[in-house]
Amino acid sequence: MLGAYDADNKVLTIVQFDQPADVTDYVNSLWELQDKPFGGDVANSYNDGPVGPGQPPLGPFFEMESSSPAASLAPGESLAHLHRTIHLTGSNKALDPVARAVLGVSLADIKSAFHSN
Repeated sequence: MLGAYDADNKVLTIVQFDQPADVTDYVNSLWELQDKPFGGDVANSYNDGPVGPGQPPLGPFFEMESSSPAASLAPGESLAHLHRTIHLTGSNKALDPVARAVLGVSLADIKSAFHSN
């Protein structure tokens, strides 16, 4: 499970995905030739920004993604992967119980993690 909160637009995003317990190989999603193509992560998140000093950003975008297990499938074989993205909009009062129940943290906890006072 992944989650994100956009406080300005009052949007709570929840990502649910399946992750088999016995799997350790996931596709490495870096944009380069891979020494270990099955050495990646089950989940990634990206927040657009400058790719280097003086270079333009790629987006604007923010994404949360999950990967299926990496598999070399023979003809006729298949693999299923469930990924569900849910966007909820509403007041802090309405969204806070959802964040607590699903993510285990309050909206205040999320907001304070990214703002120093």
